[in-house]
Amino acid sequence: MPLSLHPINTERLYLLPATSELYLLELHDRQAFASALNAHVPEEWPPDQITPEVIEDFIGRIQARNRKLWSFYWFLSQESPEQPVLIGSGGFLAHEDGTLEIGYSLLDAYQGRGYATEAVQSMTQWAFSSLKSNSIVAYTYPHLKASVRVLEKNGFIFKGEGPEKGTIAYEFLNKN
Repeated sequence: MPLSLHPINTERLYLLPATSELYLLELHDRQAFASALNAHVPEEWPPDQITPEVIEDFIGRIQARNRKLWSFYWFLSQESPEQPVLIGSGGFLAHEDGTLEIGYSLLDAYQGRGYATEAVQSMTQWAFSSLKSNSIVAYTYPHLKASVRVLEKNGFIFKGEGPEKGTIAYEFLNKN
């Protein structure tokens, strides 16, 4: 039975599950994408790491018979009647050994405010309860100090070199 994704609410964010349909709109019709999200999509969207090739890969992984990707769009919650603002995204890639790899990105204008830390914390909790994984890994570059700090604030432990040249690895183990 496939796992159904539900939105995640945090103190300041709303994390909406990404679908292949939303990714296709993101690639091909920005206005329809914003309308489907019922949100403001800033001109600088998407973050640098999220290229059209990455989105195409995400679509393939979501549509695969043995799904290997679960991802979320991150919105800044608005206390006023204004539309929420799309500020980032993140998700999990499942590896054959049952380990989950977390990835995330945030628009530059919203960095340094704790949004990534908040989103990663809620996504990690969701993954342990919904995907029943005991381990989550993350790979980043040592010069991306903000990314390293997000992982450390969320209890990820430095493990050494990552799989790609120049990357470092972090891991979070579920102790429950």
